[in-house]
Order: sequence, then structure tokens, then C-alpha cells
Amino acid sequence: MFLFRLMSFLFGHVSMVVKGETLEKFINMASSRGIYLWDITKIGADKILIRVRLSGVKPLRHIARNTGSRFKIESRKGMPFVFNRMKKRKVLVIGAVSFLIVLYMLSSFVWFIDIIGNNKIADDEVLKAARQAGLTRGVLKWNIDTAAVEQAIKDKLPTVSWAGVYVKGTRAKVEIVEKKLIENGAAEDQPVHIVAKKTGLVKDILVLSGEAVVKEGDTVSAGQVLISGEVIPEEKPEDPSQTEEDNPSPIAMPRYVHAKGMVKARIWYEGYGEAQLVEEGKKLTGRQVEQVCMKFAEKEIILKGPKEIPFKEYQTKEKVKRIPGWRNIQIPVELSNVQYLEVKNYHEKRTLSQARRLAEEKALSVLRAELPEGARIMEQRVERIDTGQEESLVRVKVFVEALEEIGKDKPFTP
Repeated sequence: MFLFRLMSFLFGHVSMVVKGETLEKFINMASSRGIYLWDITKIGADKILIRVRLSGVKPLRHIARNTGSRFKIESRKGMPFVFNRMKKRKVLVIGAVSFLIVLYMLSSFVWFIDIIGNNKIADDEVLKAARQAGLTRGVLKWNIDTAAVEQAIKDKLPTVSWAGVYVKGTRAKVEIVEKKLIENGAAEDQPVHIVAKKTGLVKDILVLSGEAVVKEGDTVSAGQVLISGEVIPEEKPEDPSQTEEDNPSPIAMPRYVHAKGMVKARIWYEGYGEAQLVEEGKKLTGRQVEQVCMKFAEKEIILKGPKEIPFKEYQTKEKVKRIPGWRNIQIPVELSNVQYLEVKNYHEKRTLSQARRLAEEKALSVLRAELPEGARIMEQRVERIDTGQEESLVRVKVFVEALEEIGKDKPFTP
């Protein structure tokens, strides 16, 4: 149907009123000669309204003459008629085309640059680093190498751990993540190691104080020292011209410091979710009524709301306010506010893909609750669990790889 309408629009079609005593013969002759008529509507004893493509109008004149009928064109639609109208308005067409060309040219440039995610780094510093890689206001969109801009920002700004550049329309968005230092809870003069909170693969390490004992690409386990608070001085090279008796080398004593720094690692999480192919239960319809009552002893007076609840099944939410007692005297008066929420039974059938999508969403919601603040999901993979038995349940496992800070303080005694 869509293809037919599209072709009719491209080649043009007309609506016409045909008048005559042999209208059936008119329609049969048109059909026999391959002229397609549609939307045939009887509007009188000897009148019909039809639609036909533009190419069929001329042959219909001969058929009307042979059947003693007459027709009158009511409306014309399609591209041929649009072009005819445009020929009469050349100035308007030229202006519209010129406007589109100018609009296209203007939309090919970047006019706005947004900086997102920077708290300590100034916007000007990020813009300066991006400008050196070719991202500036007024540059052509296809001349921007987003990967080069991202790398330039990380090279020029050491406190940036990640950068992303996205171009959409005339706006470029530069999103950065600043390196966050570990907040040490121990005293500054107390020796502290930074150890791993979780098992993972080290991706980025920044040492401000202490000595790194792992490097990028190392796999670490929970409790393993990442940045040591014990700093051992480098040994000076021996002078072969002097003997040990002439110049005995002093013993290098280690320094103990409060280790400071940041360690980011790739951490793997696993979540489970399931969804029924056929689910039954009760759910809220969105309809509700509110009832405010005052109770005095055994009597109840409805101050607001209906006397009878208009729902067959419902849930209630009640708030009760009581007059506080005085000494040992309790005043038996209370004001209750009850909301009645209508519920109804539902029976929902899901396709296999719908159930799998729902199970995946449940698993991801569980995983997101486990992710710490500031963690960024790098990759995720979904696997369906096949129990080998026929059941109306879809089970999935979601595996997520996240980039997060894994360091924590661990005081030690030298």
C-alpha cells in the first residue's frame, strides 16, 4: 500500500467525477484496457467519484466517448503538478534552493563547543588543548579527527584520565573525566600503603607519594599493595677504583610515608536476571480516590471523599493522626487519610525476545546497584542460560567490565 501511494504521488493522480447512464460499462472498459481505478465512490444515481493516475486520463476520454459518459476533474495531486506550480514561481524556488544550500554549508561547520565533566580544570585549558589538535569554532566537521583531539587533551592535561569528543550537528561535545585522588582517612604522618579493594586489571596509575609496586597491565587481587608507603632509596653505583675498606658504603635506610595516589583498574561483574513468558498478577490502573475520616470512639464521620469505594479490588495507603494524650488521659479522636488505589488482574504474554530483554534489564539493574560511584562501564555481554528443560522462563547472565578506582588506605607499622 505504501509503495502504491508513493508511485501515485511520483507519477501524479487525479480525482474526477464521472456522470452517465452506463457507469458500469465505463468501469469495465477501463479495467479491460489496464487502467487502474481506485477509491470508487457512488455520489448520486448517475455519478461516481474515482481516482486514476495521470497517465490514464487521456485513454479515459475515449472510453467516456464510447459509453456516452462525461467526467470532470476535481483535484490534481502529485509531483508533476507540483513542478508545474513551481515553474510559475521561479523566484520563490531559487530563493528556497539558495536557502537550503546556505543552511547546508553553515551546518557543515562546528559553531559551539561544550565542555562537560571538568570540575578543577578550566574550560579554557581544555579548549586550548583541543585547538592544538584541530578542534575549534568554525572548523569543518569532516576535518575533525576526534581520536587525535581526545589524545591531545590527555597528553596536554595530565589530570585528565579519559576524554571523549562527539560531534552532532553544529555542536561539538568534549567530555572529560578528571583523575581523583584517594581520600586518605589516616593521619598524614602515619605510614600507609594503598592496597586493592577488588581483584582487577590495572589500567591507570598515578603516584603522588610512595612507590608504585604494580604497573599498567598487571592483574592484582584484593588486599594486594598497589602503592607502597615504604620507599627504598636507590643504591649508588660502586666506584671500582676504591675498595670496600677505603670507602665502606652506607646502608640504605628505607623511608616510610603516607602513600597517596590513584589506581584505576578494569573490574568484572556478573548479574543474573529472569523473566516469565506468561505472567499473571495484579497491577495498579492509575485510578484512585481519597477519603478523609474522623473517628470518635466507635463512630466514624467521612469529611471528604466517597462513602463507598468505587473499585472492586484496591490497595490502601493510610495516614493516621491522633490527638496527643495528657498525662494518663487518652483522647479517643483520630483523623485518618486513606488513599484507595485500584488494581486489576493482568495476563501478559511475551515473545522470547521481549522476555530476554526484560531479563537483561533486571540483571543490569542489579549490576548498576553494585557499581561504585564514578565507575564507568566499558563493555557488557549477555548470555542466555539454557537449563536443558522446557520451561516458560527466560534466564540470562550479564557480564560487565567496568573501569573504577580500586585503591584504599591500609596503615602499617614499620
